[in-house]
Amino acid sequence: MGETAQIIPMDYVPHDVECEQQVLGALLLATDGLPTIEADGGENLFHDAVHKAIYSKIRSMDRNGILASPSTLAEWARAYEPLSELGGAGYLMRIAGATSASSHMQHYCRVLAETRARRLLMDALRTATSATMASDQPADVIAARLEGALMAIEGTGNAPRPISMTSAVSTALEQVMAARNGDTGTFVQTGIESLDNMVTGLYPGELILLGGRPSMGKTSVALNVALNAARAGHGVVICSLEMNPEAMALRALSEGTARISKAISYRDIRGGDLTDWQMEALAESAKEVASLPIQFLSRQYADIGAMAAGAKQAKRIMGNEMGLLIVDYAQLLKVQGARSRYDEVSEISRSLKALAGQLNVPILALSQLSRALESRDDKRPMLSDLRESGQLEQDADAVMFCYRDEYYLEREQPEMHDNDAFEAWQNAMEHARNRLEIIVAKQRQGPIGTANVYCNVALNRIWEAHLG
Repeated sequence: MGETAQIIPMDYVPHDVECEQQVLGALLLATDGLPTIEADGGENLFHDAVHKAIYSKIRSMDRNGILASPSTLAEWARAYEPLSELGGAGYLMRIAGATSASSHMQHYCRVLAETRARRLLMDALRTATSATMASDQPADVIAARLEGALMAIEGTGNAPRPISMTSAVSTALEQVMAARNGDTGTFVQTGIESLDNMVTGLYPGELILLGGRPSMGKTSVALNVALNAARAGHGVVICSLEMNPEAMALRALSEGTARISKAISYRDIRGGDLTDWQMEALAESAKEVASLPIQFLSRQYADIGAMAAGAKQAKRIMGNEMGLLIVDYAQLLKVQGARSRYDEVSEISRSLKALAGQLNVPILALSQLSRALESRDDKRPMLSDLRESGQLEQDADAVMFCYRDEYYLEREQPEMHDNDAFEAWQNAMEHARNRLEIIVAKQRQGPIGTANVYCNVALNRIWEAHLG
């Protein structure tokens, strides 16, 4: 006969009172286990309200340099009614006396972390179930919120463990040898030579920001990186929140025509007024671009949970071939329940950083900058221009900015009757024509500086000066 399934009451909450007592008892004897508990979740590990209060009191006393023991906690235990009902200081003495070796602390913390993860999971599922039964919200909205909740839960049951120097050195040497042999399998190169000379690669788990004001070339750079990565064999996912996938595809086709020296602008392709030879060039470009391993997530994935779910679905489709996720752009993502715009962007930043680790791919997130920088004489972006963008700058492993002097010069054209000023402006325009600065303002693993390239935004084409 088959096993009978155990029916679990709906109000059941996963917990382990004995493990909680073991952890608290060990702390009452010596508080050297506090860092381990804090790393695994701190007071949130405890389900029992009294145990949670005891832990908070012990932690507070330790931080203030006060010995935490059944004796020093006796007065507080008498005053705290819920604990007093359990025996006050006598209860503390019992759990301290019954504790096993402090060397078992890590095991007990893992058990409590797992039960906490189960509590969070059950809460998330119950909330989703209630919303589903109420039938007042679309299923995709409920699913997106559930995915967001699941993202927060991931990892809580298996907190990160210390990594030995032996393991770290071994992995680092594998990356060095791969780079030396020209094997980019473990990282993604941008395919923009001047930039790759400074940023040796986009590595799994990293969050890279690409910021700039509108019309500075952010999308052109991101699309070039996506196309170059895909042509190198990496699967790419583009979360395109500013324009639809078809618009991105048209830009890719325009870049493709320039790549085969038969350039057709994005605007001309979109307008459809093409000659026969242009149609032939477009067909040639389409054949190559359509074969690239690129997946799109449209505006329907604007919720951070929905975007994460879509990226994970793409990961399942691509498997280990997925090498890069691009978000265009970060501030268009939405977070349910954020109290302020700053908090919302901070949560987006934390979620993107966590998602990079979960997918084990780099995330290139575009970021719109405030127009305040345009009040400066030198309008090149700086890290301080990201201060209003929550935690983006702090969480990012690298920060790059796009800047085109040509854009601003075009809007400063003097009157033609002022010959000297007009001639100076023309000379400046000629020098700035198609020039793009990709400013590496922050990089944890390398130098900062500027990659000077050329960019034709009408063609989404980027090229090096020496390549003409």
